[in-house]
Amino acid sequence: MDLSKRPTPHPQVAARVVDGSAIVILADTAEVNVLNPVGTRVWELIDGTRTVQDIVQHIVAEYAVSDAQAAQDVQSFLQTLLDANAITLH
Repeated sequence: MDLSKRPTPHPQVAARVVDGSAIVILADTAEVNVLNPVGTRVWELIDGTRTVQDIVQHIVAEYAVSDAQAAQDVQSFLQTLLDANAITLH
C-alpha cells in the first residue's frame, strides 16, 4: 500500500463513535461492524487529509508499538476496509 495515499470514508458508509467504539455501517451490504479501540482510533484518523504514513505515526505515538508493527497493522486494517468498500484511497 502506498503510504502517501490519503484514506477517506466511502460516501456510502455511515459511522459513529459510541462509548469509545466506532460503529461502521456498510450501505451496500447492510453490514454493521464494531471496531476495537485501535481500529476506532484509526477510523477517527481517516479523514482524507492524513496519509497512511501520518496514521501510522499517530498509532506509534499513542500505543506501545514499533514503527514496523504499526505500519504492518495499519496497512492490513486499511486494506480490509478498502476491500469492504468502507474507505477509498486518494
